[in-house]
Amino acid sequence: MSVQCPKLDHLSENIRTYWEEKQQERGETLHQFSYAILVEPVRFPAPEKSGILYIMEHNVWFEDFPKPPLFFLNSPSNYKKTQFHIPRTSITDVELITRSAFEQRFFDKQPSSGPLQGILNIFKTDPVYCIISERQENGDLLQHVFREVDEPEGWLKALQPRTQ
Repeated sequence: MSVQCPKLDHLSENIRTYWEEKQQERGETLHQFSYAILVEPVRFPAPEKSGILYIMEHNVWFEDFPKPPLFFLNSPSNYKKTQFHIPRTSITDVELITRSAFEQRFFDKQPSSGPLQGILNIFKTDPVYCIISERQENGDLLQHVFREVDEPEGWLKALQPRTQ
């Protein structure tokens, strides 16, 4: 196995134990991880799921976790786990784009314009989206979209397409 994620040395024992178990379960060494929001660009506004995105030797994984119920809404949850992996050798492209570029690409939504828009843009941030493109075994191209990834430039570098 390759070098383990250096962030693990600075985390609490229970978090390190979690990742040690995850590495054993997957049979791979953890390289990098982050909280992330999976964005599913099927309609506007796009549905989202929060979870963890992590890079291992051979695969990139995303998984979410059930959210605790709000104290005043103790109804049963309809939670269904989302978990998938992307073989690193199937990654064809990784890019970082802004929310406005994301909305334009996936929903053909044009950025707002006008005299006040320039002033408003000074006061708001345009979140960065990380798009991982993978060529599936059947030849289809699938794009996975995430936002809120820690240090997006580091993810861009770590996920550059590689050959087998």
